[in-house]
Amino acid sequence: MVWLIVGFLALVAIIAVTPIRIAIAYNRVGENDHLVVEISAWFRLIRRKYELPVLLLKQTQEGTELKAKVEKVSGQSVMDESIQDVTSRQVKQWKNKYQDLLKRVHDLQPVVRAFVRQIRCSRLEWHTVLGTGEAAETGTLLGLAWGVKSMLVSVFSGAVSLRSIPRLSVQPVWNQAVIRTQFRCVLHVWLGHVLLAGIRLLLRWQIGRRREWKTAPTEA
Repeated sequence: MVWLIVGFLALVAIIAVTPIRIAIAYNRVGENDHLVVEISAWFRLIRRKYELPVLLLKQTQEGTELKAKVEKVSGQSVMDESIQDVTSRQVKQWKNKYQDLLKRVHDLQPVVRAFVRQIRCSRLEWHTVLGTGEAAETGTLLGLAWGVKSMLVSVFSGAVSLRSIPRLSVQPVWNQAVIRTQFRCVLHVWLGHVLLAGIRLLLRWQIGRRREWKTAPTEA
């Protein structure tokens, strides 16, 4: 019995200190997009990679639709391939579900913020090359791009723990219409923090359900 308890505690400790690494790479050249998300643990001994080599925006009767070709890659083999469509109606449905989740889970946002603060960012790079073919327009876009990047990085650095200086650049092309961007981000979090956040969410969910039950109108 003692050995079972010791083994269980050792397993819990190993799970808690398991490092999770999330690497995000996004490239856009002209109208071609490529997004790669790799989730790994124990120095990439366990890893799963998700590739989205095609991202298309098109107009439909239901509004703007995002179509993505998704490939789940494990090692060098493609495990799954599917097409996912995201319309404006689906985005509204996700928003409604999120708002419903806020109502059902007691104090959801503090739990999420506490978890996000445990995330460490060891690499953040964002390089852009842009031009419209007109010097004046390119100069305006240059300032706008720097402003957007600075604002987003400021918000991001206030949410997670930055462990390295962000590397940002915007390179103008004055005599050619071109847009290229490259984004790299590496995040780290302990699996124990993920599990703890999940447990706290479940507890908050139970609190929310109890409050709904207590405040529900009773039939006369």
